[in-house]
Amino acid sequence: MEKVNSALRRIFLFLIAFYPWVNYVLKKVPKLGSVWDDLLILTFFLFALFVGYKRIKDLIALPGFLFALLFATVSVLSFVFNNYLFLAFQHQFRLLLEPFFVFVAVFLISPTKDEIHFYLKTLVFSSLLLGLHGVYQYIKKVPTPAQWVDKDLESTSIYTRAFSVVGSPNVLAGYLELGLPVAIYYVFYDKDIFKKIVYALSSLAIVSGLLLTFSRGGWLGAFGALFLAFTAYSPVIGFALIAFGALTIFAVPVLRLRILSLFDPSYIEKSLGGGGSAGRLFRWKYGIVNGFEHPLFGSGLGTFGSSAGQKYGYFAYTSMDSVYINVFAETGFLGIISFILFVSYGFANYVYKFFTKKKLIFLFLGASMLSILIHIFVENLFDVWGITLNFWVISALSEVLDE
Repeated sequence: MEKVNSALRRIFLFLIAFYPWVNYVLKKVPKLGSVWDDLLILTFFLFALFVGYKRIKDLIALPGFLFALLFATVSVLSFVFNNYLFLAFQHQFRLLLEPFFVFVAVFLISPTKDEIHFYLKTLVFSSLLLGLHGVYQYIKKVPTPAQWVDKDLESTSIYTRAFSVVGSPNVLAGYLELGLPVAIYYVFYDKDIFKKIVYALSSLAIVSGLLLTFSRGGWLGAFGALFLAFTAYSPVIGFALIAFGALTIFAVPVLRLRILSLFDPSYIEKSLGGGGSAGRLFRWKYGIVNGFEHPLFGSGLGTFGSSAGQKYGYFAYTSMDSVYINVFAETGFLGIISFILFVSYGFANYVYKFFTKKKLIFLFLGASMLSILIHIFVENLFDVWGITLNFWVISALSEVLDE
């Protein structure tokens, strides 16, 4: 029976790690394509309840679980104290909280060391394929929408951005920054020189794909998290990474252009809303003002800047492009405080375990989580279940991993 349970655990973990590829195939299947991820979460959760019910008493005492309940409670209160469409609330509540059920499932099944490494290596392989596919798209100059680059500053230099099978450069960057620290960890972990080389080359391919997304948020998340991780491991390596990054930006004109365009006066003017463009800084200001106007519970989850707010007509612009500002606008100070506790506890757990046990796996899995926590300040990546499912699996591993 244990062999069957182990096989099922590996299947569930494989489907999550390989989510972008599985989704790419299954979304083409009529009816199944729109619900397969709901079915995955439901069946994984029910399986975990069946095999791990004895650990429920430990689950309900976990700070990570209690923070989830706290954020869920505040979200419900944001609906109760605001008068708006229930469908909008339900839409956004589901997007943010349904993927957390895999955290619960992973904790309940308590995967073995071999199963954990199976999941992590599968995540690296999935990221490697995404990175290589992104590099291929760039080399082949695959056409991409004109709005993916600034037409006034970048259109003559950046002719395509890698997006692989996930449909967006920023989403691809989110997947790659999850897998990159894990690939680097195995460079240190494996004793076999051939495997070290394989993981080093995999890391290089993932970095290449990440760079070719031209996602500044992805770069900030991935390289910011890795800088902090390497600095914690060895400050010399950390600052060497900074020097190498600066040299790379200086030596590669297209990367330098992508960074420096952030500081161009015309870009800043458009971002602030000049010419009626409703840029990112304009939307951030708009969201922050809304949060201060509704300080306790916001204007209600699903009413401002989220995909629900756009779908049901509560938000006239494009995405808020910041999960934190969006949550603050919709759920107020109580919501953003409980949300930060909710999403960052796993990272904090890894930091604590690294400094007490000095094991590199805690350092690099923490970096994987931190890259997303940084990136979601400038993108709404929590609407992408493939990213959030893996985020919550890695968060849950902070509770069950003991190497």
